[in-house]
Amino acid sequence: MKINCTQCGAHQVVLESNFFLRCPFCDATIIVDPPESTPVLVDASVSEEYARRLFPSGMVSSVEMKFFPYLETGTSSARKIQPCFSQPWQDLEDYLPPSGNMKIFDKSLAEPDQLIPFDRDMAEESSGRVIFHPFYIVMLNLEGYSEGLLVDGVSGKIIGDPPVTKEQADSGKNLYRIFLLTLVVGLVFTFPIYFLTKDLDESWHSMIWNVSIVILLAFGFYHFGIKARRK
Repeated sequence: MKINCTQCGAHQVVLESNFFLRCPFCDATIIVDPPESTPVLVDASVSEEYARRLFPSGMVSSVEMKFFPYLETGTSSARKIQPCFSQPWQDLEDYLPPSGNMKIFDKSLAEPDQLIPFDRDMAEESSGRVIFHPFYIVMLNLEGYSEGLLVDGVSGKIIGDPPVTKEQADSGKNLYRIFLLTLVVGLVFTFPIYFLTKDLDESWHSMIWNVSIVILLAFGFYHFGIKARRK
């Protein structure tokens, strides 16, 4: 498809799936062959900072907002919504986004590179309305590689299974702290007991060590009980 820039008149060749783009010559934004039913754009209800906090601190390398096209057909009582991407997105194959605050599409509502291209043939055949739904693409730094996950910009839901959740990371840190604390307490008990009992016979050794183990276990249960009550 060939178009002329509405501002500088430059000739450009664009894909049929392009709807909103930026002129590479004068930086003007251009709406290309808008559908019969004017598309709408859904406002994001959750912030970028919220999306970051869903993952462990330091794991997120970048967060980017994208608007994915869905096709709305039918009336309010028999409303149907389905993906209308020009290219498949595996993570969103079985996901239908929730309703949100919709606005008639306007150039001021988004940047051209934020809109995922939609399937024009599908939209024209169904005579439906294209709805651009917000998702955050969150890039995570993992061990030796990077991975991107989607977060619904309306519900705040993570799409798919995250490699590590914030709760799992916090739980691992807590277990590590408990291990270190138990080790330190064990050493504090061990050295005095050793020097005080080294001259006693074996029966006393066995009894004293058994009592020490019971004390350490009691300390551990007490520590877990305090943390459980705080939660």
